[in-house]
Amino acid sequence: MRLLPFAAAIAALSLLVPAESHANGRFPIADQLVVDPTDPSHIVLRTTYGILESSNAGGTWSWICEGAVGYGGTQDPAIGVLGDGTILAGIFEGLSVSHDRGCSWGFVQDPLKDEYVIDVSVHRDDPSRGVAITSTGKGTDGFHVILAETADNGATWTQAGTPILSDFIALTVDVAPSSPERIYASGIVGKSFAPAIERSDDRGATWTRTYLDAAYASYVPFLAAIAPDNPDRVYLRLSGDPIDKLLVSDDAGATFTEVFTGTDDLLGFALSPDGTRVAVGGPKDGIQIANTADLAFQKVSSIYTRCLTWTTTGLYACGNQFVDGFTVGLSKDEGKTFENIYNLAEICPLECGEGATTPEACVMSWPGIAATLGIDPSACGGINPSSGSGSGTGGGAPRELEAAGGCDCDFGGASGASGAAVLAGLGALVFRLRRRRERLGKTR
Repeated sequence: MRLLPFAAAIAALSLLVPAESHANGRFPIADQLVVDPTDPSHIVLRTTYGILESSNAGGTWSWICEGAVGYGGTQDPAIGVLGDGTILAGIFEGLSVSHDRGCSWGFVQDPLKDEYVIDVSVHRDDPSRGVAITSTGKGTDGFHVILAETADNGATWTQAGTPILSDFIALTVDVAPSSPERIYASGIVGKSFAPAIERSDDRGATWTRTYLDAAYASYVPFLAAIAPDNPDRVYLRLSGDPIDKLLVSDDAGATFTEVFTGTDDLLGFALSPDGTRVAVGGPKDGIQIANTADLAFQKVSSIYTRCLTWTTTGLYACGNQFVDGFTVGLSKDEGKTFENIYNLAEICPLECGEGATTPEACVMSWPGIAATLGIDPSACGGINPSSGSGSGTGGGAPRELEAAGGCDCDFGGASGASGAAVLAGLGALVFRLRRRRERLGKTR
């Protein structure tokens, strides 16, 4: 049941706050879309102004501010949706979880308390199961990288196996759909930031590391997907300057073959549900699609692609509202044409029942977000949100987060001047690179 107290609070607030706003100072975009694995009408969308949720296949969208989830500033959480609709958000402060479609959020305690959860992945073979990986700075001792898992839709979490060596900075994680004991993690190693893959064949009990060829030493690796019927076939997106690349391995990450080179960033990647077709895209490359058998890519669209997600419903793409005419589109003909399912201004705050924490956490931020996005004053209960603004952070984050740019920024508390400088640099690198993915190019 959706109630109206949030709307009443906004009406009062709009009379008190100044008319100034911005969504974290960033251009308003969407850059990760996740579809509920058991309810295709339930869609969760990450944006630069919070998290959006739709329970009717994109017919309407509800806004959840960053502060309700537990982050602020310019963080871009790694999001996932488990089999019962539970939403996961991996952030600097830990793993934030909502079991009621965004109305209330809470942080997972041990083994993820105070850990930097950099990525999450939901099992495609059993969506009640999921994993999260950390990349927490530990001063001069490097990074604490552990795999945590749930088998009950996020109700409880335990550590899986043993930590990865502390010289490894994890960036992405994924589980092989046809062999859930097989786990892959991508990241960079040491002071040279050497790109590498960690593979476990026993659910994290042991890890095997392989390094990418020297030709890719300046690139940063992000797992894009694992073939649904072959745990040895891995798709890897390489983030470079100024271009990105797509690599494929057929020997469990031991070697990789380059199959596509972008014109610029490749922010979107998706496999078709049956694994026979693959899509890749970016702002300058549009959408390119190939058969997985030959990987001969052909351009099918010029969409300013920020993300791609492929389900049995169709191919979803995050675009540029002012270039493509939509922020999220759905294609049912493999990217040739798109139906507009979300425009920037088509959101209202999430309304919840009594006892929910999200409405109260978001009340201060909504007027500024609404003004920024140009939302119709009558769109959300007849309220004119443009007459005021929120905190200007796009989220209602705690003041200490706002002051630090959205994180505590000590990345585990480096000790010593040189150690602090190195870890601050590594932390900044991880944070910057994390934002350059489709959810860093990974399907969900």
